[in-house]
Order: sequence, then structure tokens, then C-alpha cells
Amino acid sequence: MNRRMILSGMAGLATTGLTACVGGSAGVEFHRNLNVRISSTTRYEAARFAGQWFFRGEFVHPGEAPQRGSLDFRPNAGKIAQIALYAANGRVTDIYDVDQPQPGRFTLGKKPYQTEYWVLWVDEGYRTAAIGTPSGSFGWIIDRARKGGEDRIQAAKDVFEFNGYNLARLMMT
Repeated sequence: MNRRMILSGMAGLATTGLTACVGGSAGVEFHRNLNVRISSTTRYEAARFAGQWFFRGEFVHPGEAPQRGSLDFRPNAGKIAQIALYAANGRVTDIYDVDQPQPGRFTLGKKPYQTEYWVLWVDEGYRTAAIGTPSGSFGWIIDRARKGGEDRIQAAKDVFEFNGYNLARLMMT
């Protein structure tokens, strides 16, 4: 949702194309093993997902820093229609219009740079969630609170691992 997310999404498309052309893994190394199947959660309600979430963890490349702020999922007509990104100081840094082609999946950007972000998991109380991309270019653990809920944070890590993400690249905020 910030410049790094958009660039990661665009790089994901480029890598997918390169991989398809050469028949192997080439280009940018992402955070997920593409040989592992990935799926989004079936436990998803836009109205319950809407609102403010804090960044608790992010998959980053060596030398990168994770996000330190929060984001706000804004609903309209029963779907998430916008995502606002906030810096650690509470200022809005970006607002993106998004499509929600199906529950728990958001598309951001315009073709050919469009990227899908999937809610891989959300706990029953809608307090903690894991969001990633099928390409593995991106992954976040988000939570309704800045601290606490370590059991849910661990569950989100487990979901990423199950979906083929390299947990060595997960940096907690």
C-alpha cells in the first residue's frame, strides 16, 4: 500500500513472467516458496474486518525496515473499498482505492501492475490477521492492538509458515 508494497507487487508480476519464460526460479527472491499452495481464509466478513489495524510484523528483505504505523480498512456497500496507511506518528501517508473481487481478497493498482492481497487468516474475534500475496512479494501480521495477543501472533506466524513463507524474513515491529 506504500511505495514498497506497490513496487513489490510490480516486481512479483515481473518475476512471475520471468519464471514462466525460463521454467525455473529467476529474478527477485520473494518471501514464499511458490511450490507451496496458498489459500485465503473462508472466515471473512468485511464489516468485521473494517477499521484500524496496527502493524505487528512484516516480511522484509535484508536491510529493509518494517512498517511502524497502522492501516484502516474502509468499507462501502459490504466490501472493503479503501485502505488508508498511517505512519507511526498517526499521519495518513497514503489512501488507496481497492477492489474486493471475492471475500478476503483485495486488488490494488491497475493492470498490468495490479496485485492481489489475500487475508490468509483472521482469528475468530477479528483481532489478529495475516495478509499476504500469492507471489510471496509481501506479508503482514496486523492486530487491533499495538501489543499483546502473543498466542494470536504466533498463530499468524504458523499460517505464514504453512503457506510457504520464509519466517527468517519476518521482522516483528
